[in-house]
Amino acid sequence: MNILRHRNEPSAVSSSKTATVAYSTKLRTNKSSNRTYNRSYWPIALFTFGSLLFIYLFVAFSFVVTDNDNDNNNNNHNHRDDQLRQTSKAAASEVGGGKDGGGDKVMGKDGGKEKGRKGSLYTKKHIPVSLSELIPHLQSIKERYRSIDDSYSGDRDRDHNPVKLRKKIFKAYDRKNKIQLEKKRDKTGKVVYNPITSVKKEDLTDMLGLSQKEIQKKSNITHEEAIKGRERLVDILNEAGIVDIDPIAISILPKWSSVTKLYGDKPVILGLERCEEFRTTFPLNDASIGTAGVFNTGTNPFAMYISENCKLPNNKHDKAGGTRWQVPWGKHMLAERRWTNTAGHDFKVNKTNVMPIVLVRDPYTWMQSMCKHPYEARWQHKYGQLCPNLAHDELLSDGQPDMVSVLLRYKPPAEFKSLAHFWGEYYKQYLEADYPRLIVRFEDIQFHAKELIETVCQCAGAVPRNDDAIFRFVVDSAKWGAAHKSETNMISAMIKYGSDKKKIYGNDRVRFFSSTRSLYT
Repeated sequence: MNILRHRNEPSAVSSSKTATVAYSTKLRTNKSSNRTYNRSYWPIALFTFGSLLFIYLFVAFSFVVTDNDNDNNNNNHNHRDDQLRQTSKAAASEVGGGKDGGGDKVMGKDGGKEKGRKGSLYTKKHIPVSLSELIPHLQSIKERYRSIDDSYSGDRDRDHNPVKLRKKIFKAYDRKNKIQLEKKRDKTGKVVYNPITSVKKEDLTDMLGLSQKEIQKKSNITHEEAIKGRERLVDILNEAGIVDIDPIAISILPKWSSVTKLYGDKPVILGLERCEEFRTTFPLNDASIGTAGVFNTGTNPFAMYISENCKLPNNKHDKAGGTRWQVPWGKHMLAERRWTNTAGHDFKVNKTNVMPIVLVRDPYTWMQSMCKHPYEARWQHKYGQLCPNLAHDELLSDGQPDMVSVLLRYKPPAEFKSLAHFWGEYYKQYLEADYPRLIVRFEDIQFHAKELIETVCQCAGAVPRNDDAIFRFVVDSAKWGAAHKSETNMISAMIKYGSDKKKIYGNDRVRFFSSTRSLYT
């Protein structure tokens, strides 16, 4: 057994010392590294902390500046609203009186009430006018705010000419500048608009609803016989690009004398006295106009007319150039829900900077359309037999009509005493609004489209959308959206609304008159 170590072989003690020295050296090296690491960590930590502190202070300072700016803007608004209250008082005396109350309240986003600034555009003020006074007052101020014509150049005094019409923005018609809208499709590729350039004999049934018996009865009529008394309407159709019209189609158009008897020879627009306010006090880069109106009032074709012909040149906030398809609170929504309802993707839109263009329609023909296409309105009726069914047969114990209530499936829902009350309340709220708005007639789209759109666009400070400045007519029904049900085109609309022969129909005639008499007398 070899128990002797080689003289060069390290002993156990020697090995232990060597290990201890190596460990100590390693430990010193690690400590030195840690000190180096710690020295490099602190500058990074200090830099990070300083950066966060700077960002915090910058954001806090920005909020302070914004609050100061808002306070300054509010002061400016308050100063301007003191002047607007004078206009509200004048309007109140004009449509039935009413006191100008201060410290109004406005509905907040959560449905609760918040205090509004005195006289601010954010408040909702209503001039108290009963429904029975609504239509007479609309008629009484109709002449005062009758728009358009060269007579605006100075034939009338300022009191009867609240808006001086500026230079026309569209080219005058000649045979070379007939332009219609092109065929349009929705996002799915479905055709929603078709141009119409002719009305031939084979189109009379599908386009105008004539039976073969009616066509045969008028088959021998000449162009000269058919056009007599209808020259103005044929000129409108020609300007719209419909140049090849069968004499039978011309013969069933209403005579221009019938049209002017119903609607006058010019468009009627309420609210023109506040156009200058919209153009001069609303921010140019965000001001816009939007369509509004109850169901079945032509909001789709009107929106097409506006968007295809006009733009607000300074609006940089939306792709449509300040011509919105609808107001951001919803075109069919009541004006009182301006602040509590938001339509579609308009959550970022400043509603204060949108001027509503509200379409109103003759309540007689409107009720007929509602009977056929009620959309979101629900009430007891039967189309063609018992409609509009404003009241039950039996009177109440006090001798008053027992009205047939209407439920509007808004969110939340709204209920009205009758279909006529719904029409009246909707327009009453816009009529009494304390912010700029225009109220235009649905029927003027059919017979005075160019003059109507030109005046609305001038009011808003708009310019022609197209470089050629030629007015584009909407001749086909604008079937945008799945809910839209109208099949009326420009020619069939002229025939339908140019005469009062079919305003009341069916065996509900007596019920209609007896019911409406109680509402407006």
